[in-house]
Amino acid sequence: MNETMKTILTRRSIRAYLPKQISEAELDTVLEAGTYAASAMNQQSCLFVVLQQGVHLDRLYELGSVLRGGGNPFYGAPTVVLVCAKKGNAVPYADACVAMDNLMLAAASIDLGSCWINCVVDIFAGADGTAFAKQLGIPDGYGVMASCALGYRAGPNPEAPPRKEGFVLRPKA
Repeated sequence: MNETMKTILTRRSIRAYLPKQISEAELDTVLEAGTYAASAMNQQSCLFVVLQQGVHLDRLYELGSVLRGGGNPFYGAPTVVLVCAKKGNAVPYADACVAMDNLMLAAASIDLGSCWINCVVDIFAGADGTAFAKQLGIPDGYGVMASCALGYRAGPNPEAPPRKEGFVLRPKA
């Protein structure tokens, strides 16, 4: 089996991270993969906002905790990448989804854990989130579509649950 297929088949969502920060080289690798994601009409509508240790990450954790009624919806990851996309482009949410997949596969390929955290859509939809987006420098016209928690796994990579049947239809002519 080639390395790409191995990465695809073994990547899992990680929900427990060590408190150690990932390296700049690891972060750069993951971000570069995100920038090469396919996009509708090659509009390259995505913008990545990296939050690491400090007030911005703490504020994101706080807003997420309030939204979810407690706890840290980012599982204490030391790095969170907000995936934004330009709202006026052809299909910004689809562009963000493809970028998220590239980010998570790249992370898995270098033995980092990752998890798609979708509550950022709700976090940035409210007044506090709008003010936070301005504070982060997210340009007008961009929406936060998803986020990728990144870090070193605090435990073993989970096993894949069995695949459901019926994923593929092959109609006969």
